[in-house]
Amino acid sequence: MNSKQELADIISRAERGRYEYLRALFRYVPDAVIKQMSYRQYQRDEYVIHAKTLCDTIYIIVFGNVAGMDYQKQGHVYCFMDFAHMPVVGDFEVFGDIPEYTVSICATQDSGMLLLPAGLYLQWIQHDENALFLRIRNIISMLTLEKKSEREYLFMNCKERLIRYMVSSYENQKGGGAEKYRLDKTQLELSDRTGYNIRSVQRSIAALEKEGLISVENGKILISREQFLRMKEYEDK
Repeated sequence: MNSKQELADIISRAERGRYEYLRALFRYVPDAVIKQMSYRQYQRDEYVIHAKTLCDTIYIIVFGNVAGMDYQKQGHVYCFMDFAHMPVVGDFEVFGDIPEYTVSICATQDSGMLLLPAGLYLQWIQHDENALFLRIRNIISMLTLEKKSEREYLFMNCKERLIRYMVSSYENQKGGGAEKYRLDKTQLELSDRTGYNIRSVQRSIAALEKEGLISVENGKILISREQFLRMKEYEDK
């Protein structure tokens, strides 16, 4: 990357909340760091990071989203963490002086990311009080909310986990104004997202449809604005 203007042009593609964070994060970034940055786009379902590989790159999400994936012994893949509120990926290991990535990270949407060598990232953030403060505050906020969510999630049944996932998906949809939101996930993917087997997912989908919280057409789940609000009310109880 050649200049701060080029960096500014790239981060201008971010949604408002993330844009404001990235603009603040890079407020005092040195030119030498910018010149070592690169920009890359990832397609949905493309892996960004593979666990147990050398932690040599930090990924800063401009647009899109990623999720943490865990390969279980049976070969089943479990999606355990969404990074919607975590714009920087890969630096937990850097802060912890861990040489390899501990989790696999996969793009859940078409995404654009800034890439920075891990060593240079650490050198920069150690000397940039503004960037370090913003990053640590983001990490602490995310971990606090994650621990709270984990405690709640542990005791949820399949139906409750599906509702949480559908509410989150509806809220994160692009353009948010569609009359009906189509959840473009297979039952196997929903099984991965909830941690329950496919039969449990099928029963829960049937129950949600019977209660009028979702619609199913040609095997696909559709969620209207009214249904979303009802699920959100159900989730908040």
